Amino acid sequence: MASKIVVVGDVNGKLSEVFGKLAALHTKQNFLFAIIAGNLFADPDTATDDDNQEVVKLLQGSINVPLPTYFALGRTALPAAVIEKLESDLGEVCPNLTVLGRRVSIKTSDGFRIVAVGGAHTDTTDEPMSQYSATYMDGDAAAAGKGLTDVDILLSSDWPASVRDGAKAQYTGDAPAGVQSISELCGVLRPRYHFSTSDNFYEREPLFHNGLPPRFVTRFLSLAPYGNASKQKWIYAFSLEPSAPPPQSLPQGITASPFTAPRKRKLDSQESDFNNYRYANGNGAETHYERDRGHGKRRRAQPPPKPDQCYFCLSNENCETHMVASIGTDVYLTIAKGPLPLRTTFPSLGFPGHILLIPLEHAPTTSAIEDADARQSTVTEMQRYRSAMQSMLVERSKGEDGRSQLGTVTWEISRGGGVHLHWQFMPVPVDLIQRGLVEAAFDVEAENSSYPKFAKKIQDMEAAEEGDFLKVMIWSEALRKEMVLPLDKSFRFDLQFGRRVMGKLLGLETRTHWKDCPQTQVEEQADAEAFKKAFMTFDFSLEGQE
Repeated sequence: MASKIVVVGDVNGKLSEVFGKLAALHTKQNFLFAIIAGNLFADPDTATDDDNQEVVKLLQGSINVPLPTYFALGRTALPAAVIEKLESDLGEVCPNLTVLGRRVSIKTSDGFRIVAVGGAHTDTTDEPMSQYSATYMDGDAAAAGKGLTDVDILLSSDWPASVRDGAKAQYTGDAPAGVQSISELCGVLRPRYHFSTSDNFYEREPLFHNGLPPRFVTRFLSLAPYGNASKQKWIYAFSLEPSAPPPQSLPQGITASPFTAPRKRKLDSQESDFNNYRYANGNGAETHYERDRGHGKRRRAQPPPKPDQCYFCLSNENCETHMVASIGTDVYLTIAKGPLPLRTTFPSLGFPGHILLIPLEHAPTTSAIEDADARQSTVTEMQRYRSAMQSMLVERSKGEDGRSQLGTVTWEISRGGGVHLHWQFMPVPVDLIQRGLVEAAFDVEAENSSYPKFAKKIQDMEAAEEGDFLKVMIWSEALRKEMVLPLDKSFRFDLQFGRRVMGKLLGLETRTHWKDCPQTQVEEQADAEAFKKAFMTFDFSLEGQE
């Protein structure tokens, strides 16, 4: 059964006032417990006589704490008298008032799991830190959540890094600098609520975490101080059921979690309207002009979308998340918009099988990913996903002879002037690969289009990949083949080239362009769910999840 909980921001020593207000609210609302998410006491270095007197009154029992209340450490040191009382009374200041400490995980008597990381972040310290020190290190954040995969409430004095990425909600003034270890903690714990404090109130749109549906949803709120001049929200009440399962349907306005893949560079905030590049099935707009389909005239192309307009960036609030199939550390999978194959094209699968492999980092090419480690891990994970999907196809398409009836074709358009790197992955009947018809189809179509010849020797392919290129990877259990088409300004390359080749090969010429293959959202979601179900046992991103 759901219970009412109330959370308060920085109290900063106004103990009588805040607990008096809580008592009045508690009489009407009957809260199960309260949480002080910020500084309960005034900073000892700047405390006034009135502030010090408030501490004395609290310790003497002259201030009534009306209900069980947990308080975070906050970012300022605790008064010496309070620390002495905590140490002698095992973390309790007075009846109903208990500290949460620098790093702690507790389960209340009513079954609520609360994790807290209090204090200001520090990289190094010359002094040993007690459990009541108002500082913490990255190791403390990691230790606080050790062994847990989801909690009811997470408290942190610092904001998680990247929390505003992909959010429409704006913070008034300069937002607090985030801390990466808190981001990683939130990504691991998948809390239902994450509270912090700041000079102004901030509530982010809900975010969902990677995993099998139903997915965990986190709401991040940062409360303003009590008595703030602009009268921003310093108190927040809500109802919560302990350890309740994730929601069956995602709430309105939800975004993907910016914590799914800890990055050395932040993901860019993304708030723009829909644009066709999300499913263009190429990798960028034409450099100068683009021919109107079916009209034979030219129009000036729109400039390539910036990161805040890119629908391949998963944290974009308008991203069609119902099509996302798996989210790894550096890469995610989504079913293709307007897939080339039909559900009936490969009956053994039960879904079209046209999948996009998309790096989380916004970059037009692999080489454009600036961080060398991120670049290597992205390539490694794309190959790992490709291999996992190939294994899935083998499993699902075995014939009576025990051999797979399907192989795969994967192609990549890599152009420095593109938008967001991705690979397209498709099943193909294995006999077309074994008879060399897939390779021949790409060769013939390139010749018919007056394109250069495909490079097929290792040295030639490596040379071609130093510039812009189309790369085709053909795979079956018995045959592997790669071929690279160099792209330059001497000819106009058709971004639908890969689809055109495969469409002709599979007798699906009328489906060459994704816009000619519309599906309803219900159909798209059904295809995504069918793929996820088939891919589940091969999906390494789910390893270690409950």
